[in-house]
Amino acid sequence: MDYRMPLYIQLQDVIVKRIEEKKYLPGEAIPSERKMAETYGVNRMTVKRAVERLVDEGYLVRKPGAGTFVAKRDNKKIDFDYALEADNVGISAMLRKTDITLTNKVLGKGGVQGNHYLNYQLCLPMSETVWGIERVRLGNGEPFAIECTFVPEKYFEDIEKFDFAKVSLYDYMDAKGHLPVHFTQKLVVCNADDKAAELLKLKKGTAIFLIEYQGADQDDQVVEYTRSYMNPSFTEFRYNAESD
Repeated sequence: MDYRMPLYIQLQDVIVKRIEEKKYLPGEAIPSERKMAETYGVNRMTVKRAVERLVDEGYLVRKPGAGTFVAKRDNKKIDFDYALEADNVGISAMLRKTDITLTNKVLGKGGVQGNHYLNYQLCLPMSETVWGIERVRLGNGEPFAIECTFVPEKYFEDIEKFDFAKVSLYDYMDAKGHLPVHFTQKLVVCNADDKAAELLKLKKGTAIFLIEYQGADQDDQVVEYTRSYMNPSFTEFRYNAESD
């Protein structure tokens, strides 16, 4: 342990790391305060303080007479910390980890030509056509995201024939041999404008998440650029900050 920091904070970090590495699983009991004190060479009051802080922060839950357990994730939300560990980062893939039933409403679709920004995001020359679709994604009937997805038309020449209110876009891309499996993503907090507020059933100006990502297939060809505006009541993000 690093003795420049209070011991209970160091122990908190150790416990959180074990949770994030799946060494302590959701719903699993952590070792007793006595056992952890012996393992890490600290007194029980240090362990007690670390555990209490992690209970307050939602990592752990106490069950009287049973012990202290790793908190289970909220299966009514998309947890991006866990979802992004998978190869497939699409919302459909994320929702398979939850109790949410996904449906889609298509707002618009079609080819886009001569758009410098979109062709740049998809690593395409300006002569190439981009195909786009805008959807409202609904979880258990409630709108949780407005998603604008763009793909290179050259890889998906019959894409116009499919109804993506009913067919999974990623299943279609997989069938064409261009399923996104490598991703770069960016998260921004922004305010809902008139359109987003109306579609997500929020007040104008409500803080919402914008997750923007590029997806590449197994051959490292960029095959997707997506912008998802997400209702924060359906979504949670967590991150780790590391310093030298």
